[in-house]
Amino acid sequence: MMAEQMVVNTTLPMAGRRLDRDVNRLLASGYRTTVDDNMANLDVCLEGPLGSAYEGGVWTVNVAMPQEYPLKAPRIRFVTKILHPNIEFITGLVCMNVLKQAWSSSYDLVNIFETFLPQLLRHPNPHDSLNHRAAAIMKHSEKLFREHVILCMKTYAMPAILPTRQLVEEGLEKRSSDLSLSDLLTDSDDDEDGNGNNAHIALPGSS
Repeated sequence: MMAEQMVVNTTLPMAGRRLDRDVNRLLASGYRTTVDDNMANLDVCLEGPLGSAYEGGVWTVNVAMPQEYPLKAPRIRFVTKILHPNIEFITGLVCMNVLKQAWSSSYDLVNIFETFLPQLLRHPNPHDSLNHRAAAIMKHSEKLFREHVILCMKTYAMPAILPTRQLVEEGLEKRSSDLSLSDLLTDSDDDEDGNGNNAHIALPGSS
């Protein structure tokens, strides 16, 4: 999808040469991006990668640039709701080692949006989770997890919202044995019982 690019003011003294270069590289790569005046915050549209459960969705991702950039990684937050074990549903914060300890000053914004985030969406890791409920569903059944990802995506992250009737026709209605969407997206730390079984996945529309 061709992005609507905005012109960045490159004359501001607060914008370092490296930050200026990296923001303009991101814009030149075709991402639909909004940048504030001092380049401290960006909102970038990210499309779900082909072949993943997230294909067809579009998410707004906020990038907060630290003063120490590029020595310190940007803070990445999904503004659009997304169901993913490594992304906190309410805050949208991302659990990804490359954005923390493994960050390198050689990385830039294009790396984040062309490589790191697509890889995160292609390969969710339920064993290092921020959304424990989503992780528990994925451990229980990858098929069921994919169905809930698609339902959540169609609720929040489609370019045009599909009517409920169309969701039902596509077979994405909540099964009586499944978690309700509100239950699924409300995270808690008590998703697993002492036997390693997913206590909440027995599978409510339940309380």
